[in-house]
Amino acid sequence: MLIEFAEAAVNGEPLDDVRRRLVDAVGPAGAGQAVATVAAFTGLVRVADGTGIPIDNGLAAASAEIRQDLGLDAFPGAANSPVDTVDARPFADVDALWVN
Repeated sequence: MLIEFAEAAVNGEPLDDVRRRLVDAVGPAGAGQAVATVAAFTGLVRVADGTGIPIDNGLAAASAEIRQDLGLDAFPGAANSPVDTVDARPFADVDALWVN
């Protein structure tokens, strides 16, 4: 239900029915949290796209498989990061970045 609501909200679909079913599924407090989360992520993505923040080399390499699996490179914002031409190297050990 959460995914259905998020997709409807992001795609600009009518929300009355899906909002009622969301409240039925997770209650008013859960629905409020879902709405706030969708709004926050939508806003953050718009800010990132508006400023042209590209994906960096390390994240491009580390996320290549999941971006492909989820079809993320098909979204308009992906044009800000031509990851198919990035000379990216995967992180050897992300946890090591936080040591010392």
